[in-house]
Amino acid sequence: MQKRRVAIAAAAICLLLSGCSSLSLSSPDILSPPKAEGNQAEIQELIQNSSGSDYEMVYPESGEFKSSVVFRDLDNDNNEEAIAMYTCEEDTISVLLAQKQGDDFRRLDEFQINAPKIDRIEFADFGSGVEDILISYPGSAATLQSMILLSVGDEVTRNDMINTCSAHIVGDFNGDKTDDLLTLALADGANLPTAKLFVASKGSLAEQSSCEISSDTREYVGLSFGKICEEISGAVVDAKTTDGGFSTQLICYDYNERSIINPLYVGGGYNGTKRAAEVLSADIDRDNIIEIPLCEPMEYSQSEESSSVCDKIKWSNYDYTQLSLATKQSAILCDRLGFLLNLAPDKAQVVTARYTGENSMCVYLWEYKRNTPERTTKLLTVKRYNRENYDKNTVLEAVAAENNAYVYTYIIENEDEYYCFSDDDVRNNIVLFENHIDPDSLK
Repeated sequence: MQKRRVAIAAAAICLLLSGCSSLSLSSPDILSPPKAEGNQAEIQELIQNSSGSDYEMVYPESGEFKSSVVFRDLDNDNNEEAIAMYTCEEDTISVLLAQKQGDDFRRLDEFQINAPKIDRIEFADFGSGVEDILISYPGSAATLQSMILLSVGDEVTRNDMINTCSAHIVGDFNGDKTDDLLTLALADGANLPTAKLFVASKGSLAEQSSCEISSDTREYVGLSFGKICEEISGAVVDAKTTDGGFSTQLICYDYNERSIINPLYVGGGYNGTKRAAEVLSADIDRDNIIEIPLCEPMEYSQSEESSSVCDKIKWSNYDYTQLSLATKQSAILCDRLGFLLNLAPDKAQVVTARYTGENSMCVYLWEYKRNTPERTTKLLTVKRYNRENYDKNTVLEAVAAENNAYVYTYIIENEDEYYCFSDDDVRNNIVLFENHIDPDSLK
């Protein structure tokens, strides 16, 4: 069954409009940018003194910190440091560090990065007891990433990691209460995709151990660090594969071997994490453990046309005692219509679903008759309407959910069946996505 791509990486866009009156096109209120005040004005003045020319502020493209000036108390002395990113010339970005001394900010140091943009700025304690600054930016090729590590102590030190990897993640992998850096590389010539763990060493980072990643990994599309089971923390790596599918691998620390391992990567393959839909791992039940989505077609008979069969997601946790995955919760994935429907445990094993039209999906009982499994009673129908064409006065179905583009309605087809759906079963368990599945929306 050909699957429409469901992109996981989600981004929220807000357009803020403010009304104004009696302003001509030549009004300075329109043409002039707002004047910086307070700390921002002090940093702006330091940049002007440093650059000596026109400049543009640079904004990180991803991550938690997307401002061109970040204020943060790095050394816990109750005085803020400032990290400002700007450019005066193409493909060169300046990073200005300043520190609050008394009532004013004073320049500490400044560094240049040969890059057209900044990917991300992060803060981590790599063993010095204070927060270090990690800035990532594009490498020399589209699949490469470089990083600069800045440590602010009695003096500012810089360590460069040029063309180090394709992606990275920060977390405490080895349990020593300080952060480590995990880099993820793609295949390069004879070298397989590889994960490397860097730990603090003499004021810098040094490679401590490594492990292989599956050779069919083409692109890293989702990274998270957290608990992968009750006993173990590690990285959950969602990736696109060379055949156009998606998969998940786990990178965690083996204390006996004193090395990182990839426990789901066995004999050059995966324990069933490959899937067609790009649904990324997420903590779906807010228990602080990350679940992995395993996708497969729902039950259907050999006489049916498989293209109408919906997929089932099995949200699964890693069981370190069995070195395998255990299903925690299931859901119907209706990616053509842009939603999923979480299933209660009593329904997960006895229902199946079909696309029944361009904008509708039906859920049926899947039961045995004369020792032959088949779909029988229709339990639920979900329909999707374009919002602009939807008229609540003519559409008499109940509304399950809606977004800016669509209204989703439902019909409970059989209220006498033991496994019938209730209004709460639908309204509380439908999750919408617009060309992506946002992990936060699943919680």
